[in-house]
Order: sequence, then C-alpha cells, then structure tokens
Amino acid sequence: MGRVAMSVMVGAAESNNMAATELQLRVDNIEKQAGGSVAVITLARPDGGEMPPWSPGAHVDVVLPNGIVRQYSLCGVGDKTTTWRLGVLREQQSRGGSEYVHTSLRVGDLITIRGPRNNFPLVDSERYVFVAGGIGITPFLPMIEEVHRRGADWSLVYGGRSRSTMAFLDELAQYGDRVTLWPQDEVGLIDVKGIVERLTPGAVVYCCGPEPLIAAMEEATAHLPEGTLNVERFRPREDLL
Repeated sequence: MGRVAMSVMVGAAESNNMAATELQLRVDNIEKQAGGSVAVITLARPDGGEMPPWSPGAHVDVVLPNGIVRQYSLCGVGDKTTTWRLGVLREQQSRGGSEYVHTSLRVGDLITIRGPRNNFPLVDSERYVFVAGGIGITPFLPMIEEVHRRGADWSLVYGGRSRSTMAFLDELAQYGDRVTLWPQDEVGLIDVKGIVERLTPGAVVYCCGPEPLIAAMEEATAHLPEGTLNVERFRPREDLL
C-alpha cells in the first residue's frame, strides 16, 4: 500500500462527525458551467452576516430540502467572509443529491449546512503539485489561491473527459502555464507516472478525482516518503469498507 498522508471521503454520504456548526443559508446564485454539468452554488446568511471562517480543503454537509445529505468541498476564492461557494457535478446515477441541486434548487431557497470541517488540509511546503480529475478540481481552487499568495512554487494538472466538461477554466486561466489542462479526448489519460518522475525533493502532491486516478497516483508514489501524497476521495475505497 502506498504512503498516503490522508484519505477521506467527500461528496457522497453524510459525515459521521455531526458536532460541527449548523446553519440555515440562502442560495444567492446558481451558475451552470461545463455545458450545464456543474452547478456552482453561492450561499450566504439570510441576514447578510459574516460566514464562519474556513481553510482550504474544507467541506460542508449539505442537507437538501428533500432530506438528502451530501458533502461538498468549499471552493470559494477572494472574499470568503460573506459567501460560500460549492461546485456540484450532476451525476448520471444520482440518487437524489446532485439531481435535486440541478433540477429543483432555486435562488432564494434556504438549505441547512453543517460545518465546515477540514480533513484535507493544506500542509506547509515550498513546492506543490495538484492533480485533479473532473469535479475533483473544487478543493484545489482555494488551495491554489493560497499557495500562489504565499509565493510557493506550484503546478496543477487538471484532467477531464473534454474541455467542455471541465469547470472553472476561465478562473484558472489567470495562472498561465502553471496550469496544464489534460482533456482525455485530446491527449488521453493523465500521465501519472510522468508527473511523479518529475517531482522535485520535498514536493507534496494533492490528488482528488475519480478512483482510478487516485489509485494510479497511490501506486506511482508508493516508494516516496510518507506524507508526499495527500488524497481526497468521493467514495470510500472498497478495501476500507
């Protein structure tokens, strides 16, 4: 088994840790990206007050009006004091979570939020390599903003089925050649082995996306020091069930 700093589940079932703050928040805006497959949700307090603080890598439990609870990464950038932002992929086999968000959630609706909590924190390093697949880009948006602000060396490899299915491309364009887009229909699967071979000493890797991508990254980094790889899963690994 590879040396992985942490492996957690976000985006599927309800969290077991229910001690976090519970808030009633208003849906302030819904923006569709990636050909409508990703809903970018902006949340705010109904009274316009300040939101609880959070750090890059954090997620929240979203209690939808239909009673379903799902977890989503906070992906806001810029001013995070008055609004929170979530990115929700419309899953083809949705059991009611993402389907509700995409078809029934409306601006002005009130939803219950529990959190935030952070099982995927940004560790201190001078060099970061972020590897995202699909909607796995969401936790990296505030991470990238933070490490860029610090002046750290960083790069992002962002893969998806095609450019048209990849959200937040306009937002990432400001970072120039630090960001490598990897549309599968143009260049195939992300070259995980090549990414690992090019790592410099002391670099840390963050990976979030589909299970095959994470499994490939775990295998490729198995020989590296513990803590090199940090992953976030949408679902638990089968051997941990």
